Amino acid sequence: MKSEVIWGKWYTPTVRVLIHLVFWVLVSSLYYLTFQRLGGTYMWVFVAKELIVTTSLFYSANWLISGWISKGKVIPILLFFFFAYCWWLTLTYITCYLLKDTVPVSDDRIYKYVNFFIKDGYFGMYNLKKIPPLIPDFLLLISVPLTPKLVKLLLQDANRMLVLETSKTKLELEKAKLERDNLSMELEILKSQISPHFLFNTLNSIYRLSEKKDENTSETIMQLSNMLRYMLYQTNDGKIFIGREIQFIRDYLNLVQLRFGQAVKLKIEIEEISEPYKIIPLILLPFIENAIKHGPDRSRSDAWIDLSLVLDEGVLNFEIANGVNRNSKNSIEGGIGLHNVKRRLELWYSGRYTLDISESPTSYTVLLTIEL
Repeated sequence: MKSEVIWGKWYTPTVRVLIHLVFWVLVSSLYYLTFQRLGGTYMWVFVAKELIVTTSLFYSANWLISGWISKGKVIPILLFFFFAYCWWLTLTYITCYLLKDTVPVSDDRIYKYVNFFIKDGYFGMYNLKKIPPLIPDFLLLISVPLTPKLVKLLLQDANRMLVLETSKTKLELEKAKLERDNLSMELEILKSQISPHFLFNTLNSIYRLSEKKDENTSETIMQLSNMLRYMLYQTNDGKIFIGREIQFIRDYLNLVQLRFGQAVKLKIEIEEISEPYKIIPLILLPFIENAIKHGPDRSRSDAWIDLSLVLDEGVLNFEIANGVNRNSKNSIEGGIGLHNVKRRLELWYSGRYTLDISESPTSYTVLLTIEL
């Protein structure tokens, strides 16, 4: 399974066997070139001896060294090297001992090699003076089984890190998608809550106009129709051009003016904005509704509303204030509008807006700035 993860599905058992065969052919060639310098008839005996040692170390390392390295077990690894050295010396001594009476003196180099190992007996090979000349041969031997394993371990670690990083990235993407979906659902719910609130107030206005048989009733209904079309079909793209939102506010204020007539003093200062900035739809409407709720809807005695909307270098400055008659006992049921707009501001403009709502005995003021 690990091999498949590292190399891919092409690394089947058959392919693995073929790769191992090729590997051992290359190792045999390496040992042949190494012992060729000794010459002699019995060179192949030493090649076979090295292969026996190497294969045993190679496949034991597959089960031992891999786990120890991954777990950081230093002492078992050092013991493995020590026993590997003893194993190599033992087989080398046995081979040389068996060949001592067979190798002719004429094979000068291999004769000296055999004599070097057996002249002081088996334990003589562990003499500290003999270790330095043996180290190069042992390192060459041990590098053959260990190098592929070390490379494999490095690839496994790299692959493990890649898999973990990929899984982490995938989880983060899924989390971001889930948060985005939840955000979209929440925004749709908030927007759907705004619409009935707005519709409730506006229908009340039309109802009062119709009771008076006002000639502006039909015009008011048409304006409401245009505004509902905007709310239903033009506010589904997340953000809209601010100019379109301002037009909606103008239409709404016209309805307010028609509803209250001269009983309410409306002071409106809305800057003409040509820059292609965008804003989330219906974000300012709840503040206007709230000004009406705390002002004219409670009492029309000295009722007034001041509204200012200016765009300065990409920052929208919105201010609305209304008079408050504390002596009036009338109130309007509701209150979800401001809660929703605060939630929408936090979802869309977190860290990029300020909202200041203040009350005095005679007025109610909202200051809102948004970095578009």
